Amino acid sequence: MSSTGIPAVADVRTLPAYAGVPGTVPEDWADENGHMNISHYFRLASHATWHRMRDLGMSEDYIGTRGHSFFVVEHRIRYLAELRPGQPLTVHGGLVGLAEKVLHGAAFVLDVEGDRVACTFEALYVHVSMETRRAAPVPADLRAAFTAEIDAHAPWLAPVAQGLQLR
Repeated sequence: MSSTGIPAVADVRTLPAYAGVPGTVPEDWADENGHMNISHYFRLASHATWHRMRDLGMSEDYIGTRGHSFFVVEHRIRYLAELRPGQPLTVHGGLVGLAEKVLHGAAFVLDVEGDRVACTFEALYVHVSMETRRAAPVPADLRAAFTAEIDAHAPWLAPVAQGLQLR
């Protein structure tokens, strides 16, 4: 991590890349300023974190089979470098922390050409019963998988992702 709190690109690349990313910024993603619109940063980063949760055991049919889900209750985005149409990008998602009912996730949009972090994203997710619409404990199997993921990246990710705090 640099003194600015921005993670090293090599560290970010230790997180899995989200497969739902076009290889380059599409022309129609540009806004009136000629760079990728903020809505696309948000969509890519939020999906990367969600898909990481799925990779770790939260199945596609989690709501249907378990009657629970995760709701985003807070998020933070920092834009550090612009991406323009035609520029290559990757998006990497991971988990930062876990409390009984709350998960802290993070994602990073990389400017591949410039070898730099273009955007950081953090979100707090509350595990919710879909029946009561109230917070509920994260089940043991997900807790174990999420904790292992958190521990694997904690040395560099925890100090970087401090824009939001578990409660």
